[in-house]
Amino acid sequence: MWQTLEEPERNSIALRIDAQDPFNNYGAHAGTIASEDLSFYPGTQLLRVTNRQPAVGNRYFIRHGEELVPLHQLHDAQPDCDNRLGVLLNSGTAADYFRFAHFFSEEGRRRTLVEGPQDLNIDPTSIDPAKRQALAFIRPPEIKIDHGGLAVRACTFEEKTSWLCRNSYSLTPGRSPQLVGSEDSGIVLGNLFLNKQLKLNRIDI
Repeated sequence: MWQTLEEPERNSIALRIDAQDPFNNYGAHAGTIASEDLSFYPGTQLLRVTNRQPAVGNRYFIRHGEELVPLHQLHDAQPDCDNRLGVLLNSGTAADYFRFAHFFSEEGRRRTLVEGPQDLNIDPTSIDPAKRQALAFIRPPEIKIDHGGLAVRACTFEEKTSWLCRNSYSLTPGRSPQLVGSEDSGIVLGNLFLNKQLKLNRIDI
């Protein structure tokens, strides 16, 4: 669960962010800074820095001891962090590792991970036929540890095309998620307001 940092820790982190990147001043413009433990990178925390201007969006950093790793500056954040931090992969960390890897990948920028109807802001009591079909189609991710990596089936939504799919991925530490198969739901949902926040340690599905 995300924990909002209080002063003076928040101010200390903000100063360190701007010392590393004085051009953008993400720390000085921060609204809140929250932290979440990363079980798959032992001894680390993920920091979410919101901007006072909502349109700017969030920036994410990994705190590892005295080091701050700015994820927005990495082309492939998860493979880079895997090599830098080492991955602890087991039944307790696999789901969050996939969520993290998908969110910070090119695949995640194209398609939003959908684990439950709340990720598409679909009311479970909706009587709209397409939304009722979506409720029946959406399933939580199915994740298996396979030969040192993960085999995953997960639902995604592509905003540009309004495609709701159930995709198959292969995820190996040190490599971005690889799409290996896709099942189109055939459901036309139109424009939806997506919940694009990174969610770890989920208990709402």
